Amino acid sequence: MVSTTRMRSGDKIVMQGPILWLQLGENRRKECLLTALQTSGYQAEFHEHLPREQPENREEVIVLSLDESFRLLESGFLHALANIYRLCAELSPQVSRLLEKAVKSEVDIFLSVTRSSGQMVQQFSAAQGYKTYVDPQIQAEMVEVVQTKSDDDGRDPFIIDEEDKEALYLDYAKAYARLTASECRVLDAILKGKSNRKIAEDDYLSVSTVNNHVSQLTKKLEANDRTHAVKRVIELEWLRGG
Repeated sequence: MVSTTRMRSGDKIVMQGPILWLQLGENRRKECLLTALQTSGYQAEFHEHLPREQPENREEVIVLSLDESFRLLESGFLHALANIYRLCAELSPQVSRLLEKAVKSEVDIFLSVTRSSGQMVQQFSAAQGYKTYVDPQIQAEMVEVVQTKSDDDGRDPFIIDEEDKEALYLDYAKAYARLTASECRVLDAILKGKSNRKIAEDDYLSVSTVNNHVSQLTKKLEANDRTHAVKRVIELEWLRGG
């Protein structure tokens, strides 16, 4: 079992701060999720992008769009946001790479995207009594991730292997002004020399989906092909240090 820490004040469960809700599984209908949250007494709002102002209400729940959620996860900016919000992520139990990144990003509420909106909010309410909470539908996969990483040369279980030191790194903050979160992830993989098939395998996508992302991002970059896209990234100064 994954350990959790109970947070109570007497018999009352204490909200630990405003919630930033990350959608990392699928583009569910936001109306259903918001209705379920509001029916349960939460002040919930949907935002396409991260709000500029820090919320004042400790019981406020900010539900982010799918693209914005992935952008923040990939950019590494969630570490800073963890000082302002409690981070909650809904994700698929089959994608261990996302579990690893979410843990590294200091997410402390993990919910299974396979649940209905109502069931997910029930799990979310239960999570308010804990400092860290893992949905029972994800616990087995979480344990497997921990065990697998622990077996890798004695390294910390949530340290992902470093990329090639010669690899290029995409500056998501700049690229996101023109590309979607999915296109940014594909472009970042292209910069690291991955083939479309390898990108599909790593991100649990079909090759045709990756091909479509490549087609769209090359058009937006006014590039002729993948190689030209890399050149355009350099010209646009979309690279960051590794």
